[in-house]
Amino acid sequence: MQLIHELFDINTRLNIAICRPILILLSSIFWPLLSQAQLPRFDYPIPQSPSQGKQSSTTSPSSPLQSKSSEQSIINDSTPSLQLERQLPLRIIKPVNGFVNIKLTNKTAAKISYEVIGDTTQRQLSGKSEVILKTLKVPINITFYRETGGFLFIQTLFTSEKCLLELIMTETNDFNLDKSSLLIEETGSLFLN
Repeated sequence: MQLIHELFDINTRLNIAICRPILILLSSIFWPLLSQAQLPRFDYPIPQSPSQGKQSSTTSPSSPLQSKSSEQSIINDSTPSLQLERQLPLRIIKPVNGFVNIKLTNKTAAKISYEVIGDTTQRQLSGKSEVILKTLKVPINITFYRETGGFLFIQTLFTSEKCLLELIMTETNDFNLDKSSLLIEETGSLFLN
């Protein structure tokens, strides 16, 4: 009887010694695949701005039918709506025949590299200098950064008579003010990111 018990004990230890590494190996193979699986999420909070709770006296309440359909689309959608996350334009300019002139003014001491995506190659603007980019067709996407890696604060001025948008670039130490790209949509909506 003791012999049977010892054989069973040895067999159990042997099974554990063999199976444990196999289980670890299998879990290391399949765990990343399972963790990347796209599963529907039901815990999205419905974003509300402070102004949503208050109704303006000049607007009428929306009909129950409209609010029900928008609620339903949020519940049935497994990803949050992009419209809720879209940034508001910094300003809206008026391109002339679909074209805009852009003046880059570098008020820093450092060189600034810039590129009009799809139009120019990467170029450099020396410190304390400016350049005018003429007749750029909208939509326009410009990227820029300081050669020193420092942050850039961008101010925009638009002169409608000349259809000239000026980007005044100054240095800042505030990460929250740092900008590295400009987008002008066909509608004239201007975004800085």
